[in-house]
Amino acid sequence: MGPNRLLTSAKLRMPASESVAVRQWGISFIVERETAQNAD
Repeated sequence: MGPNRLLTSAKLRMPASESVAVRQWGISFIVERETAQNAD
């Protein structure tokens, strides 16, 4: 529970940078998945 609480407090402290990082990770994840499917 400790690490989860740390993550939550960090998100509350810096929501802008956190959301940007999550969005960038999600986009790269989707792009890699699409590329892998197209490669098949």
